[in-house]
Amino acid sequence: MMLDFNNDKTYTKETVLANVRYALFNPKSLRDDAVSAEFLDLAVVFALIDSSSPYRARYKIIDAMDMVSLDIKLDEIMEAANENCKKAGYDIVPIEDAISDITGMAIPSSVPCLMCIGTNSERILGASILMYERYFEELAIQLNDDLCIMPSSIHELIIVPLSYVDPGYALKTVREINKEIVGVDEILSDNIYFYRRNEHKLSLVTTRGLNNLTC
Repeated sequence: MMLDFNNDKTYTKETVLANVRYALFNPKSLRDDAVSAEFLDLAVVFALIDSSSPYRARYKIIDAMDMVSLDIKLDEIMEAANENCKKAGYDIVPIEDAISDITGMAIPSSVPCLMCIGTNSERILGASILMYERYFEELAIQLNDDLCIMPSSIHELIIVPLSYVDPGYALKTVREINKEIVGVDEILSDNIYFYRRNEHKLSLVTTRGLNNLTC
């Protein structure tokens, strides 16, 4: 979809509600006027995605002025964002499949890959899959293991069976990647998350909580 965020004739209430989705951001990266709510250590926002260019992630975060000028109520946009996210869907795929989709080249592998990528079809603001636990429950059942979820960026998550990862090392790796590779505006979190299949629960893991972990 191509969106013209500056065209009053096309940027209407109907357009926003038909296309808005949830997105997750680091709270520190948001402007003060962004309409947001807390989720774990993150901020949930409403966003419009422009997927017209496969080489450039373009999106708009809905702010307070948009809500007022377009006469959008909070319950309206919450319902629309949830429905649109469910309709668009998300995918959790082995990391070599994700690389193949991007490069167009098949990556041969004789060993099943245990590292997966979670995102949406556009690979733009796809980290919001974290809000929909059913995807993690299905994967946990398939792997017969709990999950360690590492935020790669605001666009995607890296997911690994918990029994195959050292949580301390995973936390350190996420922070190093954020510091050295990920753009400041695209850093999601310096923490990691666990999905416990027996508890059907997603939990935040920080440095302070590492000593109390039981994997």
